Amino acid sequence: MAASTNNACLLMKAMTVEIQDIAMPQVGADDVLVKVESTGLCGSDLHNYNHGGFGKPITEPLVLGHESAGTVSAVGAGVSDFKIGDRVAIEPTMFCRKCFNCKTGKTNVCRQFRQASMAPTHGTLAQYYACDADFLVKIPENVSWEEAGCIQPLAVAVQLAKRAQFSAGQTIAVFGCGPLGCLVMATARAYGVSKILAFDISQSRVDFAKKLWADYAAVSLARPEGQEYPEWAEAFKAQALAAAGVDSWGVDIVVEAAGAEPCMHAGMAFVHSGGTYVQAGLGRPINAFPTFSIVAKELNVLGSVRYTAGCFQTAIDLIARGCIDLKPMITAVFPMSKSKEALEAVRKGEDLKVVIMNQQV
Repeated sequence: MAASTNNACLLMKAMTVEIQDIAMPQVGADDVLVKVESTGLCGSDLHNYNHGGFGKPITEPLVLGHESAGTVSAVGAGVSDFKIGDRVAIEPTMFCRKCFNCKTGKTNVCRQFRQASMAPTHGTLAQYYACDADFLVKIPENVSWEEAGCIQPLAVAVQLAKRAQFSAGQTIAVFGCGPLGCLVMATARAYGVSKILAFDISQSRVDFAKKLWADYAAVSLARPEGQEYPEWAEAFKAQALAAAGVDSWGVDIVVEAAGAEPCMHAGMAFVHSGGTYVQAGLGRPINAFPTFSIVAKELNVLGSVRYTAGCFQTAIDLIARGCIDLKPMITAVFPMSKSKEALEAVRKGEDLKVVIMNQQV
């Protein structure tokens, strides 16, 4: 029986969303219609909500959401890899497959990509969503819908692990114990990293990281007023590494997942010469950064964004095989009818991961 409604969470302007019945998506020959079951919320959703758009205010209502999964409801005439009833995760970044970056495997930095919930492209926080079959990945039955709403950010962590070359025997320090930082730690543990250090300004998030993944976790050392970053960062490093039982030389890999300038300076101090520093957190567009250390310590300084081919499948396999347990991270679940309350929960920052159930209207 064909669906008669397609309720969606529409961003109208800053701090204002409405649940409205929108048109059912058209399904082309190569497309799949997904009955969306769950959608995770993240920092970019919050940015959209707080500012009324990403980059610039929207000019017309925009469907939010990009971390979604659901069940195949219809398939186009040219689709052979999916059938009605398949459980699938939705890859929200639609890359062109034609530019130089796409052709060399760097689809995450496609020159002409479109992103679900980034205007003018509508997102996935609706009861139904249509996309090209290439942007779907099958999910096994033992992955719950709540967990499935977190596959996309886990795929982002998998991409970061690929960039940083996580492997057994390494020591890593993660600055920022929010959803991304926690997923990076979970991935590092699954990949056999021997020691994980975690830092945040929130005691509750530090405690959470310590309980699940971190071998050592602490609230970041406060920087006295007027103290320069280098002096503070070295003092922070000496104190933390001694407490964690790590060689004072430093850690192999630092992941900055907070987007905070002090964490950048601390991270550059913590990583040993010849090591790897990964910037994943998004904060202010421009920050002061210790460029001298890059040269003096011959560091590998990397950025990591979105995901590339295979990251979704790896993320799903890690969940399905029990290598990563996402359930403890999901601290709040809302029906779509309470989308505003869900966004407010993300804004307050008391929950680690918030998931919306799309069919509960």
